[in-house]
Amino acid sequence: MARAPRVLSCATLVLSVLLCGGGLSPLQAQSDSTATVSGRVMQAATGGPLPGANVVLRDSETGARRYGTAADSAGAFSLRDVVSGRYRLVVSFVGHARHTESLLLSAGTMIRDTVRLRERALSQNEVLVTTRRARSRVEPVTVSNVTAAEVDQRLGVKDLPSLLSETPSVTFHSQNGNGIGYSTLRLRGFNQRRLAVSIDGVPQNDPEDFNVFWVNLYGMEPSVEDIQVQRGAGSSQYGSVGIGGAINIVTDPFETEPYARVRTGVGSFDTRRFSVTANSGLLGGRYVVNARLSRATSDGYRKNSWTEFTRFFGGLVRYGDRSTLKLQAFGGIQKDGLAFRGIPKSANDDEEARRQNPSAVSDANERFNPPQVHLSHEWRLSPTWTLDQTAFWIKGEGHFDFGAAFRTADFLRLPDDFAPNGDALTEAERTRPLFTLGLSPDDVVVRSALDQNQYGWIPTLVYEDGTTKTTLGLEARLHRSLRWGRIQEAGSQIPDAVVGADPDRRLWQFRNEKIIASAFGSHLFRPLDRLAVEADLQLTWRRYRFYDEETFDREGVRAHDFTKPYVFANPRLGATLNPDRPWSAYASVAWAHREPRRTQLYEGQEGPAGAVPQFATRPDGTVDYDAPLIESEQLLDLEMGGSLERSRYRVSANLFWMAFWDEIVPSGDVNQFGAPRTGNADRTRHVGLEVEGAVQLLPDWALSGNAMLARTRFADFSEFQAVGDTTVKLDRDGNPIASSPEQLANLRTSYEWRGLTASLTTQVVGRQYVDNSEGTTATLSSDGTVDLEENDALTVDPYALLDASISYEAPPRSALGGLRVQVKANNLLDARVLQHGFLNAGGAARFYPAATRNVFVELQYSIR
Repeated sequence: MARAPRVLSCATLVLSVLLCGGGLSPLQAQSDSTATVSGRVMQAATGGPLPGANVVLRDSETGARRYGTAADSAGAFSLRDVVSGRYRLVVSFVGHARHTESLLLSAGTMIRDTVRLRERALSQNEVLVTTRRARSRVEPVTVSNVTAAEVDQRLGVKDLPSLLSETPSVTFHSQNGNGIGYSTLRLRGFNQRRLAVSIDGVPQNDPEDFNVFWVNLYGMEPSVEDIQVQRGAGSSQYGSVGIGGAINIVTDPFETEPYARVRTGVGSFDTRRFSVTANSGLLGGRYVVNARLSRATSDGYRKNSWTEFTRFFGGLVRYGDRSTLKLQAFGGIQKDGLAFRGIPKSANDDEEARRQNPSAVSDANERFNPPQVHLSHEWRLSPTWTLDQTAFWIKGEGHFDFGAAFRTADFLRLPDDFAPNGDALTEAERTRPLFTLGLSPDDVVVRSALDQNQYGWIPTLVYEDGTTKTTLGLEARLHRSLRWGRIQEAGSQIPDAVVGADPDRRLWQFRNEKIIASAFGSHLFRPLDRLAVEADLQLTWRRYRFYDEETFDREGVRAHDFTKPYVFANPRLGATLNPDRPWSAYASVAWAHREPRRTQLYEGQEGPAGAVPQFATRPDGTVDYDAPLIESEQLLDLEMGGSLERSRYRVSANLFWMAFWDEIVPSGDVNQFGAPRTGNADRTRHVGLEVEGAVQLLPDWALSGNAMLARTRFADFSEFQAVGDTTVKLDRDGNPIASSPEQLANLRTSYEWRGLTASLTTQVVGRQYVDNSEGTTATLSSDGTVDLEENDALTVDPYALLDASISYEAPPRSALGGLRVQVKANNLLDARVLQHGFLNAGGAARFYPAATRNVFVELQYSIR
């Protein structure tokens, strides 16, 4: 508790630095040694703008990319803070001849005339224009961007959520502790089930569970071109609407120059990574092939939290006269020891105890294969019309095994004469966990298996003429899965008749189907030169189907079969003042919906334990499948903000006010596999201020950061809780929502000099609560009234983490040209931090610890 004032002081310091950075005047920030290159990119034949055209300044000697940007909706571009010197200006666009010229930049500002590109067959590297990207300072959305260079420099060996936690209002935690394996992020207190995550427009949220399994995507970071994080209700240009935000990952590993690259690294906890990449360069003036193989292994920070990932990537792109066709496939086998069970708070102060993993007792582990294939085609029909479409297939096949001594004899279909202690069990003993009868996790191991396929097609038609942009699109997806469980291994006390691969011995088996059909549209126009207005609308129909159930309990075979459709309309309206100008402001209002996930309708794998579909019951005792007990949630989202960009600094701030009806919130506890149990809260509010900024203190020294101050509270919510032998109703109005910190801050400083890059990063996270009680425990007094007593075991204390990295890249023409070495040190101060907490199935508070100080060293060598 004594650390809280220091942590909050750090947050205040970060916020003050950002605000002070935003207050620098142009005269204070401007350096005499830099220049600005600006202009417009137009089509030679029609004179129309070419929005999204690629503008790059390359080193005149080595050809290395030094500065780059994309033209805005009017074809305008600006490259600021360019160090004086000689460069090659390269401007390119799909289906047009490349423009190249030499520039000698001296101190001051250089304004370029219009660059006009002629249509022709492609013969050099072009950029796939992505129609689903939101453009900050033009479209009225709250976004942050992470570039490919930032991914390469900052991520290291961890999962992508660790990098995204440097963007505003994002936190993450790792079950394994070291950021490799199962990691989860939250944005403005919303878990990732509420975020629309996509890769090149392909949705990554599981259609049944809504979760994003970043572990399935591990190793794809070398393909990332940039990542855009949108906060607030996702707009229709992402296809699927995210009720809390959207994360759009764009990949583009293809380069016109051939190269081969090898990366190898080692680090703490016996972490090792190796990858080899080959790129063909431009073949026949139209084709590029890229392939990569990688392998990563780690013991993990916590016991039995090992990982063994073998990944592949393969892609082919064809550049046509007016189109780009891209085929990509990635996936691989992942094997890992699971660590979904947390530690008690009291274990945090002991290094050995905080590394314990209760899942290790049962040797919980998985083997999974999650390949994906994406086929993307962008066709520029005319200077103003573009058709962008993506077809995809996502596969998931595998299983995880876990010790099941916490299950009962009835759940496991053990025979009536089952007698672990010599005498047949009584009726009461058959409903008690087996560990209470003396059995250990090794005595019975259950396998939970999944086989699923998802197919989809998302076509988008875009009209853009420089002053207006109209987007019309469709989303069609079909998802089907088979889930089953059986006793995989057992000790001598378990009868052989119930163990093994015979389908008749399965404990549960059922199929799911999810169909999603949506139409979405967006229209951006400028009624005035200094005003842009955008309106979005998504109409979506989605239907669950649960069928072919063969689940066994004491009453016989369960065979539930139901369908549940949902229909939503999700509109958004916003406006931007001074678009594409150094100072701009925006405001927007959105209305969004989200249906419950599958397990909130019926948790089929709990059928043997007596779970029933969560729907209302009619007077005649039948189930009313039109009346689910958990309602769809509805959100009214108001966003407003502004930004200022100068040659040496930028600063932005925004306010958000998000009012929910029937928000599906964590009730505080989780099931036996670490998945949160949830329910509806009548009304909740998420309100806050976000600030983001950067300043170039010196030509080689930069400072950047962000901060959030929020209030994430229940407005109308009552929770029922067992206190002793009595169930009481507890008023949660005004309480913070579980796992929602209300203060966050990040600060990064970096220095670059002659190929050497060094950086320090600080992340500060405010207090969180394990459940919705605001850190209190309910007790009954002698007169029957309910008293609330503070309980520190229900609190995730505020914390701060300091990371450092240093890298060196040899000059291209030196003896070591092509070599890069990087060292990353995480948790530099060796703090013992708990990142996330929850209540386990027994009602006890458990926590996920962050790894203590750890290091990863990586070498990279490229041949061009």
